[in-house]
Amino acid sequence: MKFLPRVISRLLQTLAAGAALSFTLAAPAQAQAAWSSLSLSFLQPTGTVGANDSIDVYLRLVNTDATQSFVVDNSLPLGGMNAADLPLEGFAGNDANGQPIYMPFANYSSFYLSVGFGCSGNFTAVGGCLAGPPYTFSFADNPFGQPYSLAAGAHQDYLFGTFKPTAGPVAAGDYFFYRSVLWLNVYGESADGTSLSSVVFPATTCNGDSPAACQGQSYFMRTVTAVPEPASYALFLAGLGLFGLLQRRRRA
Repeated sequence: MKFLPRVISRLLQTLAAGAALSFTLAAPAQAQAAWSSLSLSFLQPTGTVGANDSIDVYLRLVNTDATQSFVVDNSLPLGGMNAADLPLEGFAGNDANGQPIYMPFANYSSFYLSVGFGCSGNFTAVGGCLAGPPYTFSFADNPFGQPYSLAAGAHQDYLFGTFKPTAGPVAAGDYFFYRSVLWLNVYGESADGTSLSSVVFPATTCNGDSPAACQGQSYFMRTVTAVPEPASYALFLAGLGLFGLLQRRRRA
């Protein structure tokens, strides 16, 4: 499954050695909510829209832990997260054959929380991911700041993005989308000082590849209604109006 972040350039960013505070592989100063306690789901997962309507997609992130907050804070050791949740290796570049090189993290330098779009469903073109037709997807503003904290038992609702008709009215039918992720960019260094980067997903709406596989999880669907045909009486009145217009022109 292919994912696209809200800010793709961040995935390509590298940090110079010593440019940011480094976090060695040590436990955080206090207990934090594990990622397994996070739940991500679509708000208003089903509904009906018109053929020309834009469709906003809202999500709810919930911290189901009863006592601990979910924290991403670059001023804290490990960004406030549990070492067990963080990636062990990061991307270091490509070799001479264009193959990716991965190296173990010796320390972490920074963490950035955002949102990601998992290419899925039929709102957008096959292989186009964010682009249509029938719809084109655009991200809303990043709902997560730095630092970020979600208290135990709390939730945050946010606008994920909007599907807009790519070119005129959309054909009637059911359109679905089932993969949004909480996207975390992780930066650091290897033991020899090589800059590393990685991406992990603390939460996702669904791990399946179809609405059926997402039963019991969360997916998003909208039923598009057909553009209504004019009623017979409306056509009759329109005809009278046209006839009257022709008569007035003839009498002028």
